[in-house]
Amino acid sequence: MSEHSNIDPQSPLDAILDVLIPANPSRNIPAAGQLGVATFVTEAAAQKNALNTALIALLSRAGELADGITPDTVRQLETELPEAFNLLLVETYKGYYSRPDIRALVGVGAHPVHPAGYEVASESPELLNELTAPVRARGPVFRDPPGGQA
Repeated sequence: MSEHSNIDPQSPLDAILDVLIPANPSRNIPAAGQLGVATFVTEAAAQKNALNTALIALLSRAGELADGITPDTVRQLETELPEAFNLLLVETYKGYYSRPDIRALVGVGAHPVHPAGYEVASESPELLNELTAPVRARGPVFRDPPGGQA
């Protein structure tokens, strides 16, 4: 595992996060960096080597591009380092929207999906067939119970 101390949470990461999820002052919704999502991201990076490597690359490149982080800087990071950027984006969303206080502010229930639940459309038969094709093609990978077939 990597050490999250490799990444300074006070770095331009907060500014990048603020561009990814900006504040909405009219609804009193903070930006991701303002909310402290950098701590969530760096703690996740301590457990995920790929994320740690991605953050180091993104922050290094951000430092080379500009004196400050702007939406254009963030777009350039996305273009130049798409895989690293995607890892950061996913972790940013997890850190931001996993907070019940934020979900309530954006109109998503602070409760789990179930039991109140949301309507979830079923997968199409074609998609289910596509998803299960490798398993069916592989064939049985278990032993028959004693006594043979049921």
